[in-house]
Amino acid sequence: MTDDLNRAWLTNVKTGTRYPIGPTLRAPDDGGEISVTFDLDAAAEVFAARWKTAGSMWERFGAVLTPFDQSHVVSIGEGNTPLVRSERFARELGLKNLFFKLEGSNPTGSFKDRQMSVAISMGRSWGRSRYATVSSGNVGNALSAYCAKAGYDAIVLVAEDTADGKRDQISVYGAQLYLVPAPTPGHVRSYWQLYADLGAFCAARDIVPMISARPVNPFMVEGTKTIAFEITASLGQVPDMVFCCVGGGGLLGGVYKGFQELVGLAQATAIPVIHGGQRIDRNYAPIDKLHEEPYASGDYYLPLDGDWADGAIKATGGTLTPLGADAIAEAQTWLATKEGIFAEPQGAYAAAALMAAARRGEIDPEATVTCVVTGIGLKDMGAARRFAEFAPQRPPIKATGLDDLRI
Repeated sequence: MTDDLNRAWLTNVKTGTRYPIGPTLRAPDDGGEISVTFDLDAAAEVFAARWKTAGSMWERFGAVLTPFDQSHVVSIGEGNTPLVRSERFARELGLKNLFFKLEGSNPTGSFKDRQMSVAISMGRSWGRSRYATVSSGNVGNALSAYCAKAGYDAIVLVAEDTADGKRDQISVYGAQLYLVPAPTPGHVRSYWQLYADLGAFCAARDIVPMISARPVNPFMVEGTKTIAFEITASLGQVPDMVFCCVGGGGLLGGVYKGFQELVGLAQATAIPVIHGGQRIDRNYAPIDKLHEEPYASGDYYLPLDGDWADGAIKATGGTLTPLGADAIAEAQTWLATKEGIFAEPQGAYAAAALMAAARRGEIDPEATVTCVVTGIGLKDMGAARRFAEFAPQRPPIKATGLDDLRI
């Protein structure tokens, strides 16, 4: 790797110590979490000339993405997803300027493709050919596809109850799929430990860990910030509010980093208020209470980027909305039946948080609001069939021809 330390470097999140860009996933001196940092002043001129032009994610934003050597890039067309203005959904909530960012339009159907392109391109620059992840499905899908593109080995661990569509997609690309016990009550912490331990496991075997969490692989979350770049370029301005899903926390943290960099690149003067929606009825610890009991030591999944996401919400004056299954299913139904947007459950977390905030009267009707829909509903058809509780679906009618149509 030939990146100049003065152009980009790794930074210890707690101490601020700098390290050169390279095959380093934890701070070499104290094992702490690290983040990728760019000399934004040096990158500003090139970035300003390209970020609003047509082109690939790498062509538009490569000035603040590593690796800088584009010959190492592994891409299957990620990014450049639609930003669509809401009509019926917005009217129901009394909003005039609501936009949905459709990340399900990425090649494997979720925003994880942005992350995977950056991280696997870094791995390629290091000469690595073996990659592994523990995934709820979407990272596994992305890793499998990008490894197929590059001719690399992909090892994917998912819970036994992962949606069939996601499991099948992983296998189609030729990855080695492992099924691990689902995070049922009493076993949630042991499932979370797989995520926490993967980095050390891979380091001992010359495998690159590809979990989309900064404490495991800081290059993964770099791809996420391009969502902020695209939203701003499409709108011609920074939105007033952004609603994001909170799973592991890296999406929200990465979007926040993107807006921070736009300010540092002199392409924006403000950072939007960032709101998060987090599911809390499956033993997931709330990101604003990660260090409190019973969450800190109990049988809970602790989002690995939870502190980062919580800090971003607080820094921008946003809110964290806890979500139950009914709120998520209602949001999926609204997206599908009012906007024609088919989202998987996690893809609708942000929309559910948006609905809750609007109903609480917390959104100015004139505000420019964006909502990130992270993944397409085709990944989890089982969840889609449960929409009927909120919007009864019409049963199919058998017909032999046009004369049988009841019109």
